[in-house]
Amino acid sequence: MEYFHFEKKDTVGILSIHRPEVLNALNRASLEELCRFLEDDVPRENLQVLILTGVGNKAFIVGADIKEMNGFSPVQMLAFLDLGQRVTFLLERQDLICIAAINGYALGGGLEIALACDFIYASATAKLGLPEVTLGLIPGFGGTQRLSRAIGSRKAKEMIFTGRMITADEAYAAGLVNRVIPPDQLIPSSLETAQWIVQNSPIAVLESKRAINMGTQMALYEAMELEKQACTVSFATDDRRKGMEAFIQKRKPQFRFPSSS
Repeated sequence: MEYFHFEKKDTVGILSIHRPEVLNALNRASLEELCRFLEDDVPRENLQVLILTGVGNKAFIVGADIKEMNGFSPVQMLAFLDLGQRVTFLLERQDLICIAAINGYALGGGLEIALACDFIYASATAKLGLPEVTLGLIPGFGGTQRLSRAIGSRKAKEMIFTGRMITADEAYAAGLVNRVIPPDQLIPSSLETAQWIVQNSPIAVLESKRAINMGTQMALYEAMELEKQACTVSFATDDRRKGMEAFIQKRKPQFRFPSSS
């Protein structure tokens, strides 16, 4: 890949955007590359967790490449927004757990991509924001919708209407990020959490993700029905049998990632 580096550690992958000369800004070509990776190139057979981060210590993703965007026609801008939203939906719907490890600036499209991940860890030096209104735009990769769902509409409105950046500590207080971590511990801490995830039943983890993601779009009663069905699906699996037998026998269960074949 030209704009991304991928490294795999057993069942955990680290995907890093590599455009440090522009603080990892996303141009059309890098978005297309990310889209292809998420659609076709993720090694799905035994990958359970994907950590998304940026190269260097200055930026996760500083947003869209404004110089390129400035030359777009309205039709080209619509196509760019379609591509960005496609990437965020692909991240959100991956059959694996996605962790955004924000190592610096996460602005505009960068924050929107992080919001599409299952949860967010942030370096103590990170700065987050949706500054589109300062350019005469609004967020277009899902920011108005996912941010309001993450932290509530009033806090989201304040961030979007002012366009100001907030610190990692402010983001944590708002419930936008899960943890604030010293810069040199960001990836190790993300990998540690990944290891906690991969020791559990892959089917149960993914059924939990599906129930949460789909349930937040439903009325409570419908979401409870979805949860009941998902729990029944997990109960019918070999993982459940292994897990309960291991509990009764007071030993640690050994789950295996199911083959994609």
